[in-house]
Amino acid sequence: MCGRIGSSMPRAELLETYHWLRDAPEDDPRYNIAPTDPVLAVGPERIEVVRWGIDGAKGGLFNLRAETALSKPYYQRLLLAQRVLVPASHFYEWRKAGERRLPMAVSRADGGLLHLAGLLARWEGQPAATILTTTPNADLATLHNRMPVVLNDDDAATWVLEDLSLEQVGDFLKPCPAGWLRLAPASLRVNDVRNQGPELLDPAALPANHQMELIPPA
Repeated sequence: MCGRIGSSMPRAELLETYHWLRDAPEDDPRYNIAPTDPVLAVGPERIEVVRWGIDGAKGGLFNLRAETALSKPYYQRLLLAQRVLVPASHFYEWRKAGERRLPMAVSRADGGLLHLAGLLARWEGQPAATILTTTPNADLATLHNRMPVVLNDDDAATWVLEDLSLEQVGDFLKPCPAGWLRLAPASLRVNDVRNQGPELLDPAALPANHQMELIPPA
């Protein structure tokens, strides 16, 4: 699944990466974006700031299984006409260490933007986005049984700009190759959605009153 992301890309990088856009918002860096928060949604004509979570499950459907999207008529229509990208600098997953869950920051190994495949729909009448998920690649299989659909640069442009059949869309909804992602320990501060800032990517940055010896070895 994909339940927490970071977005620290300057406007210039967004415009360079998504070359078909004429403008992009100057969004403040955010390191701990959770469902119901605003996210960027890149479409064929513009980039919008929308709610993360579309009408669906209680609280909003922030992730949508690719298999579900391909099998149900409502989501099939979205796959054909409402494809977007949710750009991210990283997303978080958690590894188990005994009874504890330790956050890991997942980014592109080459330092580029993560293009998360998404769909644009509605939440209470307003634009909203959901992120598509698939089975994990070898990098993430030990952490979770799902991962976001992460597209490479060429596929990201095709996903947004080209007219695709449902069969062609399905070809994109697969895990990215092993080795394409970089995993690094993150701070336990990530576990509290109220925490923000670049220190969340520093595993040594601990919550207040946290005892160092409680952290198990990697």
